[in-house]
Amino acid sequence: MKRTIYASVMMIGMNLVAGIAHAQNQTDPAKTYFSSYLTSKSMGELMLHSLPTLEDCQSVFNGGDAETYFRSIEEMKSKSGSGSNEGNETFADLRIEHFSTSDIQQGKGNYAGGMERIVDKLQPGVVFYQVSLLRKLGDEHGLAFKYWIRINDRWVFFPKPYAVFEQ
Repeated sequence: MKRTIYASVMMIGMNLVAGIAHAQNQTDPAKTYFSSYLTSKSMGELMLHSLPTLEDCQSVFNGGDAETYFRSIEEMKSKSGSGSNEGNETFADLRIEHFSTSDIQQGKGNYAGGMERIVDKLQPGVVFYQVSLLRKLGDEHGLAFKYWIRINDRWVFFPKPYAVFEQ
């Protein structure tokens, strides 16, 4: 019983600290938000309408790297059509995974290896979210969308940020 109370107090304390810190854990709000987009069509439309502005890029990347990423997004938008002609698959569930720039620096978390190569281009305290749409409840793997970031109460999609800086 004492362990349960102690663990509960520790969890509350950790949640308060996390709520104050810049790198807040938004997993529950993320699951709530993205649960409304369980079809491939709705997720595709959401991604298209959630691409970052230059200001969003500046809150994630350092200096000129923000402009480099933003230019790549603008180029991608100019080349993309209004949507996909593919089918509209419906998914049963989703999984949210997250990590921060600190996790990358410490080698902790589950993220694409390319993130390690660009960690010096990232602002401190940024939390990245991978949203995976699952075909069946409890599936280990799904259709993954990398990466979402919560900026000023909006979910912004930063597609594979490491790919822009590969040379």
